Amino acid sequence: MANTVRGKRGSIGSLIFDQVEKIVGEEKITRLAAFQRISDETGRQPGTVSANYYRIARQRGITGRQGSSRGPGRPRGARNAGGSDLSAAIGQVTAAFATLQVSARRQEAELDRLRRENAQFDEIRRLARRVS
Repeated sequence: MANTVRGKRGSIGSLIFDQVEKIVGEEKITRLAAFQRISDETGRQPGTVSANYYRIARQRGITGRQGSSRGPGRPRGARNAGGSDLSAAIGQVTAAFATLQVSARRQEAELDRLRRENAQFDEIRRLARRVS
């Protein structure tokens, strides 16, 4: 699915929702990781992917949290004014944290590689001084 795909209004959100559910179900990874993967594959921002996912989940009546409390007297599906905007923002923040987490892991792996290389160079210098 490319970022330039056009279709019936709302169809991209449904496609993203289905992809996330498939990835999470088959590979047993977190939604955040699935958002990041779809983001990498499509060129969309992770926040856009998560916002689409959660919008469709709300439309389908899926909360995503088992046994979550809505508070007393708040019926299923009831929202505060602006709730969908808040949910989308939370989804975007969550996806941004997932992106940050992936970046931090990549950076740590790069630092580990550089530390190993530095240790090898130090050993070469030590051996070269011995020979001189």
